[in-house]
Amino acid sequence: MRTAVLAALLLSAFSQAMDPAEQRAKALAAEGARDWAAALSSWERVIDRCASTEEQRVEARARIRELRPKVPPNADPQKARPWKVLAALFRHLKFSWTDNQQKTFEVHKTISEEDEKKIRRSLESFAGHVSRFSGGMLRLDIEVKVLDEPLTKLHGTGKGPFSPAPHLLMPHLEPLVKDRTYDTVMAYVKYNGDKGPNVPAPFVAATFASIREVKGAGFIMVPWHTNYPFPGETDGEMELHEWLHQVDWMFRHVLKYPDERVPSSDQGRFEGENRPGGDTEYGRKKGETTWIRFYQHIMEDHVTRQMWSEAAMRLAPGETPPGEGIGPKK
Repeated sequence: MRTAVLAALLLSAFSQAMDPAEQRAKALAAEGARDWAAALSSWERVIDRCASTEEQRVEARARIRELRPKVPPNADPQKARPWKVLAALFRHLKFSWTDNQQKTFEVHKTISEEDEKKIRRSLESFAGHVSRFSGGMLRLDIEVKVLDEPLTKLHGTGKGPFSPAPHLLMPHLEPLVKDRTYDTVMAYVKYNGDKGPNVPAPFVAATFASIREVKGAGFIMVPWHTNYPFPGETDGEMELHEWLHQVDWMFRHVLKYPDERVPSSDQGRFEGENRPGGDTEYGRKKGETTWIRFYQHIMEDHVTRQMWSEAAMRLAPGETPPGEGIGPKK
């Protein structure tokens, strides 16, 4: 209740766009007084409550990176905003397909106890990444459900590829979601190992921003491979990448922040790379095998603690989107 009241007061206080020059002056004054918490908050307001220019936000993000280590994050999970996740593990895939030469393939893939441990470990790491990179302002509440009824249908024709499309999974998921409201639903279907060949997959994972079938939750499809996490990657990295696509959509279309405030998790680039659309403030080093530091950069530098405290896939009736009115003047 205390967190909800504080959020309501902040929302009321920030109902009109602030002056970025004024917030900059406050931040610099606070830095001069070594009041790191006040300085960090004022720089964050340049991003989340001002009709600021990209130049002003670049400066603010640079100062935020410097100040963040000097301000303790929220360490109490109960004070973090909850984000509810359903992770559905389809224990059995019994599926067949016929290729262009009329050869039929039949597979029976089973998520073993060891497989399940790997998935659960990745989900725990995913939750840890979100908590750390949001400064403790957002908490993933993950429910893992194992479905024992075999999945027999995937989306695709001929020799594939085939995807675990939501409309084919919903008959299995309906009992889990009909009386609950989630922010994200994830579906894991095993595609390799066991009997028969690997099922041709169109992607490592894929995301829908929000779909009606699960009452507006984001939906993540995972044609799961036993070699995940891939060599050099971090546990929970794939889940974080896909979830950030939903977050990007949510900040733009639900909370109404201008689109340029939050980059896509696809916009990472290497040091020295100048491809169009890449994030210009972070470059992955050539020797790195993971994008996890880029995702951290998005969550810590582009998204403020206040924005994380507002994160929601659905607004309450009559609630004003906190990002309205801070875009460029028309």
